[in-house]
Amino acid sequence: MVLHDGTIVITGAATGIGRRAAVQLTRRGRHVIVVTRSDDRATGVVEAATSEARDGGRITSVPADLADLGQVRRAAAQIADLGPVHAIVNNAAILAIARRRPRLTVDGVEEVFAVNHVAPFVLTTALRTHLTGRGRAILAGSKGLVVLPWLRLDLDDLDSSRRWSPVRAYYRSKLAQLAFAAELCRRGVDASVLRIPSVRVDHERLAAYPRLVRLAYQPKLRVAADPTVVAARYVDLVTATRAVTGHVDMRLRPVRWPGGTHDARLGAQVWSATEALATGRS
Repeated sequence: MVLHDGTIVITGAATGIGRRAAVQLTRRGRHVIVVTRSDDRATGVVEAATSEARDGGRITSVPADLADLGQVRRAAAQIADLGPVHAIVNNAAILAIARRRPRLTVDGVEEVFAVNHVAPFVLTTALRTHLTGRGRAILAGSKGLVVLPWLRLDLDDLDSSRRWSPVRAYYRSKLAQLAFAAELCRRGVDASVLRIPSVRVDHERLAAYPRLVRLAYQPKLRVAADPTVVAARYVDLVTATRAVTGHVDMRLRPVRWPGGTHDARLGAQVWSATEALATGRS
C-alpha cells in the first residue's frame, strides 16, 4: 500500500542515491520535489523521472545551494506553496576529504557541517507545519561511525570550525543528524536515520574528484553498495504504511545510537545550538 498524502522532498537529487530515489518514487505515482543547487543541475533527474513516471507521478525542481541558508529558507517557502508534504528525505551530503582547512559559508558556518546538518535542520523545521500528520523526516546516516566509537559532539565547537579535520567535520555532522532525528521524534515528527554503508559513486561525479582521491577510491568500487539499492531503502521508508523511526540499517532494523545521540538532554542542546548557528547567534 502506497500513501499519496502529500509531496516528497529530496535533497541532493541531481546524482547518485537521491536521483535514483526520485525516479523510483515517480514510477510509483508520487509527486517528488527535488532540491538541487540550480535548475541546470536538476535537468537530468527531471528528464529521467518524467520519462519513467507512472500513475500520475511527477517531479518539480526547486533550486537551493544548501551552503546558503537564505536559499534553503526560500526553497522551503516555495515547497510549502506547492501543498502538503508527506516526507523530507535529507539526502544531500559532502565529504571534503581533500580539504586541508575549514571553509566557512556565507552564514559563517563550517561548510561540511552546514550542508550535512544545519541545512537539513533549517529545511525540515521550516516545513514542519506543512507536514501531513506527523510527517516523515529521513536523514542519511553513515556506517562509518561504527569505527569511531570515541567520537562525540562538542557543543562549544559544534561545527568543528576551531578544531577541524575532514573526518571530524563529516562524522560530527552525522552525529548531529542522529541527535536531531531523535529530538524530532520527541517533538512529534516520525524521523529515521538510514545507516548507509560506503556507496558506489557515479562515474561523472568521481571524475571531478582530485586524482589522488580517485585512486584511493578504486578499491572501494568492488565492495561499495549499489546506489539503486540504497535509494530503494529511502523509498521503503517513505512509503511504508506504518512509519519506521529511529536509527536503522539497510534492512530497516534498529541499530545502536552512537555517541550518546539518543539522549534527550543532548538532543535539546543540539537543537538549540543548531538554531543559534542557523541564525547567527552562536
